[in-house]
Amino acid sequence: MCLSTVYKNTQTRENLVLSNVQRIEERDGAIILTNIMDQQVAVEGRIVMADLIGGVVVIEEN
Repeated sequence: MCLSTVYKNTQTRENLVLSNVQRIEERDGAIILTNIMDQQVAVEGRIVMADLIGGVVVIEEN
């Protein structure tokens, strides 16, 4: 299973949005993140980087 850690704007601990993300969707201009515990977080912005091997996604907030 490939899980990712999602950050906003830059990959720093302070900008962590959600860990163990299993699903990323776009709905009505928002990026919906779902982790393995089915916790969901919505972020308004766009994906600027996704390193699926390294398990890192960076979202630039609007």
